Amino acid sequence: MKMNDRITLLKRESGRNAAGQPAETWPDVATIWAHVKFETGAQVLRANADISVVRVSIRIRVRADVDQTFRVRHKGVEYDVKSVIPDSSDRAFMFLVCEATR
Repeated sequence: MKMNDRITLLKRESGRNAAGQPAETWPDVATIWAHVKFETGAQVLRANADISVVRVSIRIRVRADVDQTFRVRHKGVEYDVKSVIPDSSDRAFMFLVCEATR
């Protein structure tokens, strides 16, 4: 599996805007190499899933700082990380199961 996709990891930060109102930002944490795999239409239909939701599995090298509070940007689209799963065949890698943000 080639790691030939560039992704950017983003982490939520909460703060206040100039008016003192709560504000949420998503600053970049790192830009890394990954393998990005989208579900096929057949997989979505077999899973009886909501077709309007774009799901993607992203394989990256293991990082201790990545969890479900992160987002991933790939080709200008941001995805929420829904789960982080270790790669059972190679402990040097992990999978990020993501859905497109709304």
